[in-house]
Amino acid sequence: MFLPLASPREVKKRLWIALVGSHLPRKCGIATFAASLSRALEGIMGRDSTWFVALNNNEHYDYPSKVIYQLEQDRLEDYQNAAEIINSSAIDIVSLQHEFGLFGGPDGIHIVEFLNHLQKPVVTTFHTVLEKPSSSQKKAFIEVAAFSQALVVMNERAIAIMTDIYNISHSKIHLIQHGVPDAFYIDPSYYKHQLQLAGRFVILTFGFLSPNKGIEIMLKAMPSVVKKHPAVLYIVLGVTHPTVKKRNGEEYRESLENLVNNFDIAENVLFVDEFVDDDTLGYYLGAADLVVCPYHSEGQITSGVLSNSLGKGKAIISTPYLHAQVALAGGKGRLVNFNDPVGMSEAVLQLIENPEERRSLAGQAYIAGLQMSWSRVSRQYLAVFEELTSQAIETNKLDRVHTLPVINMNYLKTHTDDTSIVQHTLFGISDYAHNYSADDAARAIVVCAHYFNMFRDESVLFLVDKYMAFLSHARQESGWFYNYLNYQKGFPAQELSQDTFGRCLWGLGAAASLVQNRDQGMLARELLEDSIPQLDKLTYTRAQAYSACGLGNYLFHFPEAETAEDGLRLIVDSLLQRYRENASGSWRWFENFLTYDNARLPYALLLGYRHFSEPAYLETALEALDFLIDIQYQEGYFDLIGNHGWYVKGGEKALFCQQPLDAGALTEVCLLASALSGLQKYLDLAYAAFQWYLGRNRLGKALYHPSTGSCSDGLAENGSSKNKGAESTISFLLGLLALYSWELFERFHYEKETAI
Repeated sequence: MFLPLASPREVKKRLWIALVGSHLPRKCGIATFAASLSRALEGIMGRDSTWFVALNNNEHYDYPSKVIYQLEQDRLEDYQNAAEIINSSAIDIVSLQHEFGLFGGPDGIHIVEFLNHLQKPVVTTFHTVLEKPSSSQKKAFIEVAAFSQALVVMNERAIAIMTDIYNISHSKIHLIQHGVPDAFYIDPSYYKHQLQLAGRFVILTFGFLSPNKGIEIMLKAMPSVVKKHPAVLYIVLGVTHPTVKKRNGEEYRESLENLVNNFDIAENVLFVDEFVDDDTLGYYLGAADLVVCPYHSEGQITSGVLSNSLGKGKAIISTPYLHAQVALAGGKGRLVNFNDPVGMSEAVLQLIENPEERRSLAGQAYIAGLQMSWSRVSRQYLAVFEELTSQAIETNKLDRVHTLPVINMNYLKTHTDDTSIVQHTLFGISDYAHNYSADDAARAIVVCAHYFNMFRDESVLFLVDKYMAFLSHARQESGWFYNYLNYQKGFPAQELSQDTFGRCLWGLGAAASLVQNRDQGMLARELLEDSIPQLDKLTYTRAQAYSACGLGNYLFHFPEAETAEDGLRLIVDSLLQRYRENASGSWRWFENFLTYDNARLPYALLLGYRHFSEPAYLETALEALDFLIDIQYQEGYFDLIGNHGWYVKGGEKALFCQQPLDAGALTEVCLLASALSGLQKYLDLAYAAFQWYLGRNRLGKALYHPSTGSCSDGLAENGSSKNKGAESTISFLLGLLALYSWELFERFHYEKETAI
């Protein structure tokens, strides 16, 4: 029985996303928002899945490498160039952060030039939605919306404005709230001690300073508050808005300081003239007993200050600007009329003198903030991105290959010396206290052979030389192979392993078929042919499956090789018989247990079907594969069987330690199942299996490290292993190369056959 067809929402793939807007270290609220969204998205998809086009304002910034293009806001040709760069890149979708003053031209109209040249889908987040726009503002807004495939706003009021005033279709608009840091509620006293504010009642206003901030209203309210409660401290945290500072200098800040002196409240007001990072803001916000937003701008539709205050669980007093009307409705805060110092002082005194009411507001704010956490918000964004990307893929099937990490062979090269690849590492450093392994050398040959075949990059052939020399040296006259060689280049006492034999045959088959007409391929073919007589001695299912991998690859290119054909038939018939002997009821498997590299067993039957076209091989393989998927695939990710107990029929499935070789094998078997069955679900599941490495797993932890090209040795209860051995990285590369091969070559081969 097959799993139901996986929808795009159920089986997600890793996207590459370009965020267009300002970028840190530019001091800008949009830059802070984009950086937070990027971090949250990469927490789901893995590192290097988000990139940036940064808007400059005639100033130089020291941007990180994630900024792929710097766009000068007043230079029209830069908008065209940015679009062309994205069009020619692996970016899947663009997330545009829109604010009128961010872009050049009247009311930011230059951004339309970028959108007009862009060929990738666009999701635009509107940070400002004007209720009373000028004619030019309305025109610019409507044009940006028209070029975008989806629009995001941050509260319900914005949706009403866009449909009623701008005549934009409701179906195009998505409501996703402003994200806030994921945080637990902690009593303010903790943060006060950290900031040396113990004993003070802390009121906070934060964000960029500008005349619209209305801080003078709170300062005018302070004398009556201080008279009754001398321990009150009002903190104004933030630098003057760059645009305001450029135009008027520090005139506004100085006017506020004059008010403080005139009211003689210098002991009760603290100006912190800093553009703080998230951690520092968290401390000040955590220390606040009360947050005040005395803004003048009634039309402000979005406020990061208000959102962050809710997320931190703060009692809030605000003027009734549009965002506050929606966010604080239902008793989640207190609203005071615009320009009303008396009303402000009364509201502040009420909450100081009624701690139970203040704590109630804080509790309601925190509950509301939980719905706005970046982990939740980013998943909502990702759902929109994935929906649009899946639609784009329908017209360009090659797009999916761009979701894959870049193939990085450096780790294999780094840990291969004159003898072979080093089996184990200590925190990624070669550990020579352990042996070299024929198991790893053989599978490393498979990786290098596939890589060379796809890209004709001869830099990996010297690795094949070393691995082939190792296997040739490890091979005995009987046809079996030693597995372990120590650092002194001697074979320690060891039992001969059937798995090692099968893996060596796998490597030889790959080298013979994928590195053809070269010395390595000719040697591999000779060794493989000489080893085939040992196949009838194999009794372990995985050893048989590994041998089938080698023979299947070999026969794909040398179908006339009769001895290899006979060997493959022998193996798949044996596996088929094992399945019929052990499968019953709901247990549809070859044995009464599931351990390591389970997916290789149905994969071997699929190879048999590909060569012999025997329906029983395909039917049994898919039945066993679906059973394996049923056990491990849940809630959109693969929860692999751990090696701390494995999974015995009638027992409990071990959750840890999950092993990378299982994810790679699942990737490969699902790809082949998709090709041979024609079922889309297996292609989706192949990507799901591979993304286990990237963090799509039980713990949400990535095991792959793109900077080094290495993979952690396993997923344990406390996260991914710090060690990165050969088997883990090789398994990752096998899965990755299989996906590249499918998207670039095999997809079209099987589609052509189906069409015929």
